[in-house]
Amino acid sequence: MSESVIASRDGRISGWNLAASTLYGWQPHEANGQHLAELFGAYPDDIAEALETEGVWEGTIDRIAFDGTGLTVRVKCATSQSLGVAPGEIVEVSSLLDSKHPAEIKLAASEYRYRNLFSAVAAAFWELDFSGVGRILGRLGNEAKADLAGHLARNPDLVREMMRATRVVDINERSVELFGPGTKRDLLAISLEHYWPQASHKDYAAAVIAAVSGQSHFICETRMRSLGGREFEALFTVSFLPGTVGRGSLLIGFTDISERIRVSRELDLASQREKMFYEIPSIAISEMDTSRLAQRFEELRAQGVVDLEQYINEHPDFVDFAMEAVTVIETNDAGARLCGAASREDLIGRSLKGMFEPGREAYRRGIQASWRGEAVFQSELRMRRLDGTFADTLFCRVVSLPYSRGRVLAAQLDITEQVQAREELERLQRQLTHASRISMLGELSASIAHEISQPITAIANNAVAAERIARQPAMAAKHLATLSQRVLRDAIRAGEIISRIRAMASNQKVELVDLEVTQVISDAHQLVARELRDHDILVNFAFDKDLPRIRGDRVQLQQVMVNLMMNAVQAMEGQAGQRALQISATAGGDTFSIVISDTGPGFPEGGEGASFRSFQSTKPNGLGLGLSICRSIIEGHGGQIGIANRENGGGARVTIDLPLPPSDGILSAHDAGIVG
Repeated sequence: MSESVIASRDGRISGWNLAASTLYGWQPHEANGQHLAELFGAYPDDIAEALETEGVWEGTIDRIAFDGTGLTVRVKCATSQSLGVAPGEIVEVSSLLDSKHPAEIKLAASEYRYRNLFSAVAAAFWELDFSGVGRILGRLGNEAKADLAGHLARNPDLVREMMRATRVVDINERSVELFGPGTKRDLLAISLEHYWPQASHKDYAAAVIAAVSGQSHFICETRMRSLGGREFEALFTVSFLPGTVGRGSLLIGFTDISERIRVSRELDLASQREKMFYEIPSIAISEMDTSRLAQRFEELRAQGVVDLEQYINEHPDFVDFAMEAVTVIETNDAGARLCGAASREDLIGRSLKGMFEPGREAYRRGIQASWRGEAVFQSELRMRRLDGTFADTLFCRVVSLPYSRGRVLAAQLDITEQVQAREELERLQRQLTHASRISMLGELSASIAHEISQPITAIANNAVAAERIARQPAMAAKHLATLSQRVLRDAIRAGEIISRIRAMASNQKVELVDLEVTQVISDAHQLVARELRDHDILVNFAFDKDLPRIRGDRVQLQQVMVNLMMNAVQAMEGQAGQRALQISATAGGDTFSIVISDTGPGFPEGGEGASFRSFQSTKPNGLGLGLSICRSIIEGHGGQIGIANRENGGGARVTIDLPLPPSDGILSAHDAGIVG
């Protein structure tokens, strides 16, 4: 509403709109309840008489505004009788009297432009009446005025008094958005002190000092409070236009900078974290420039490349480009030491081509992870130092920003000693496994001798028969051919037995091949067949039809089966009643399962887990290595082995689960976890 509306009852103001505040200067909470005569003076007698007799009056009145400015206003008054409201109430509608003077017209146009700017800008603008602060400053002595900053710092109550004396005359719509929730009327009705938290009083005092000292403007970052109590960071600006301070009029602005402050603090925190990472003495931290690689990624995607792995298979030199394209931007002292550099500067601007060449496959997996948008990639990576020596590292690449920004952070931990220790442990495990096989062959020497003696005896008997037949020319041709076939068959059989024994006794490097597990079980059974017969143990095989092949090491899996069969033989030794051993093989999903169960006493209650520990055995003369070695071999093939007692009691059950190869039939030794 553009016209001032004032309602009074029995001379006391009961209604005051925002237009009245704009015209006369008092805010609603200051005017309501006051006597109209105390603000403007009583109505002249002619107006009072007209209201009493006619109920209405219209004309012009001279009045004094809050700041002492004289006003000539056009007023329309009406009483309750003419308006139909409660008795004793007068409603007044007034507006500033129009003037046709050219200067006033120019001033009105200027104020119009000012009002448009005041309402349209994105910042929150407040128009303040500063005259109350001027009166407070006028009461101060010369000593306080000479050191106003110190005086205000020592008297914080004086600052709060100045806030209460500062009146908000008008605000724009952005102020309602920033300082809400509420309406313009709600915000104007609250004292200025509410909007300034205690910690920001010093900023208000600084603005007062700037005004008094004659500065043209004042700017600072401060903290403000909304009508609802929400505090936020704001850029506080004050414009001291010529003549405005003396008249008590000020224009101040607020810009919400909470988001900027938050981002700035997060950047500072990130910078501190990055600095902290760079100062870690044991971890090599490096920042890499990957912009060329990121650009190449974009080009490949534009060309329709979807699968980078397939693309690299067809273009293996892409890995060389990827190492050449990535350069070191920054590194810490640990990074320089790891790379064998004399200082950080020796690494800045250097590509990864020479250093990461030994870890080519790991680096390839890393760039494929980046192509897929994975923020973190970790792998063991072997690198070549600048002095030509090698180092094994645990490499971790982290992308904190989108990869297209061309910046990644890499951390490397030197694990050369750990890798050497692991390789030595693997070598010792292989030796231990080999020693276990030799020991097992020693235990099976009688059975092996029996197995070999059978074909050798058959060969000898057939040779004697052949000699006798050869002396009878009439029968020689027919029977010698038959005997020769038998000799050849038995010689081949003896050779196979010797080959199996030689393989069991060898300590060759693990090689994965396609295997028929049933054949591995059969070969192991032949090695322990005599032991089974001597101990009167019945063996039952239950194999599914059309079992798939697996990839593994024949000798190691054969050693597992021999170990488990011999454990069953020894467990049932001296046992009365039926002794039986059942071996089953099934396949389902992506798993090949073997189950070996016996009718022995089973495992001690609660001791199943301890049976896998090295040097723990339930046998009087056992070393406790058999099951531990079996588990190492099975886990090396990517499988699992479990032991338990049979559910119906009376016996142990060992379950082996081995993974079936992928659909392409290829399972590398590295994938199986055996080598590499």
